[in-house]
Amino acid sequence: MNKFSGFCDLCVPLSSSSKDMLEILKELQELGYKNVAIEQIYDHINHPGDKKNDPIPVAADLSLFSKHLKGHLRLLNRLTIIYADASITVLTSRSTNLRRYNLVSVIPTTEEAFQHACQTMPCDIISYNSDSIRGRMSRKYYFIAVHRNIMFEIKYAPAIASSNDRKDTINRAHRYHSYGKSKNVIISSEARHRFQIRGPYDIANLGLIFGLSEEQSKHAILGAPRKILTAADARRHGKAGVVVSYRNKAIDSDDYSDSELEEPSSDDQEESEEDSDNLRIEEPPKKVAKIDES
Repeated sequence: MNKFSGFCDLCVPLSSSSKDMLEILKELQELGYKNVAIEQIYDHINHPGDKKNDPIPVAADLSLFSKHLKGHLRLLNRLTIIYADASITVLTSRSTNLRRYNLVSVIPTTEEAFQHACQTMPCDIISYNSDSIRGRMSRKYYFIAVHRNIMFEIKYAPAIASSNDRKDTINRAHRYHSYGKSKNVIISSEARHRFQIRGPYDIANLGLIFGLSEEQSKHAILGAPRKILTAADARRHGKAGVVVSYRNKAIDSDDYSDSELEEPSSDDQEESEEDSDNLRIEEPPKKVAKIDES
């Protein structure tokens, strides 16, 4: 059974103020969200780290927020990595802090990094920031990422706060449509204030501006996030998901109908003929008495 049910917002930046963070989470709860990912950022470009220490930040403890919300909202840890080259793979492969996050998102700032994210990087979401929102993409690598079950993210809160960000967000969303027909697209908030949050049905209508159909807009906040959460959970625990479907009447290939059972097959007829030939008893020759004529 899928434990990730309901609407999802997979990008809420971690605030330094616990009061502001709790207000955002309460607003999300009131609007009907069930799964929320709290985002922490690691900038590999400016803080590459060293071999001795783990530069990836420790996942935040969300138990205090869960206690205030009384368990009505599932809170998840999300890490967003900003990087420019493939050397990030060495760091992520030996990081112990990375395994504590439920979701791993990447922001590739170069074309080389975008290709690496689509093809090799063990991540769940490909996102963007103000510096990389106009970065080049490739249709070939877009579908490679789709095949690997990686999601492409659209953030609506910056589009509400700034007109320039609105143009860039719409441009990014339309490129998702032109390159990959908006496949594997999710819509998140990246809300830094409670007034920037919108309800699930408002986002479904907002998706039309981003080049999504009505069905794709609903899938971007419901079906696609649950799919990636399930896949990310399996990746962390080394498990594979199994889908079990039930049918009213199972048909076995070895089952036969009554008419087929009554009708003898050609093989059975040949075998019966051979058996009848083998079982045919030959009568011994009759003895004829000799008559002595003398």
